[in-house]
Amino acid sequence: MNPSLIAAGLFFAAVLVAIGYIIGRRRRKPSASVPEGPVIQEDERQRMLGLLEGLSRWTNEYSGNVSNYQSELGELSDAMRISIQQSRSGAARSGNQPDHQNASDARMVTLINQIMSTNTELQTRLEAAEKQLEEQTEQIQSYLTEARTDGLTGLFNRRAFDKKLDELFVAYRGGGKSFTLILIDIDHFKIINDTHGHPVGDVVLQQISQRLGNGMQDAEIVSRFGGEEFAILTHLPIRVAAEKANAMRDRIAKDSIEVGPVELTVTLSIGLSNPQEDLVIGPIVRRADEVLYSAKNMGRNRVYFNDGNGAQLINAPEVIRS
Repeated sequence: MNPSLIAAGLFFAAVLVAIGYIIGRRRRKPSASVPEGPVIQEDERQRMLGLLEGLSRWTNEYSGNVSNYQSELGELSDAMRISIQQSRSGAARSGNQPDHQNASDARMVTLINQIMSTNTELQTRLEAAEKQLEEQTEQIQSYLTEARTDGLTGLFNRRAFDKKLDELFVAYRGGGKSFTLILIDIDHFKIINDTHGHPVGDVVLQQISQRLGNGMQDAEIVSRFGGEEFAILTHLPIRVAAEKANAMRDRIAKDSIEVGPVELTVTLSIGLSNPQEDLVIGPIVRRADEVLYSAKNMGRNRVYFNDGNGAQLINAPEVIRS
């Protein structure tokens, strides 16, 4: 059981005890024969006794945390002692104090003292449970991170991308915002691997991933789609997203990547699409993929988009440097 829920339950039970005590105090009017003070009616005594016994059993069973309520329980215990003393004093003068009432009062004080005496043990158990809960939470978070993150680049992986795409499409079909899909491919990446080796290729992937993340900070997700291909989802209108992607492509093409003595100029081909009257997700991805290959077939290092009117080029690309 969640320790915070246990603690909350204990507090709730303690509050009920206090309420019963207050109600009993207010129902009994002081008389000349009994000094003014907290005096409890018989039915309230029995109710409080039941609550305290239940609280004691629950505490022992679930090792809850009562440290935050130690002072409240102490005050209640003191008040009960005063009530018993006053009740017995009044009974001695009137001669009509029931024995079972005295026993009930004494039992309540005993239960309160038992709860207070076990507080240290309960706190130790709670701290151990909280530590274990924290460790389990960290493990779960680690597993979730590994399941959603690409190990090399640190971006979201294909699984996380597919889930986000499905969420956005379902929301769109339900009357929500439209979105834009951006597919990105590193030009001539195989040549980089074949010429300089896979370790250099890995650094290129990491550097491009970082620049994509920095360049599309308003994206819903930036992910590694597979190999040297990346995918981004954003709520930006497709033409605005295409302009932004083109500016990012421009910066990357002009800013070389250095890996030791190797200095590389890396360019990107990019394709964008958005949902039209699609009943399923597939056509959206297909259109983005088609315009991505239009960008490659037309010379690479450029951005094409399809807003339902076929492949369109955004601006003019730089001259590709060998």
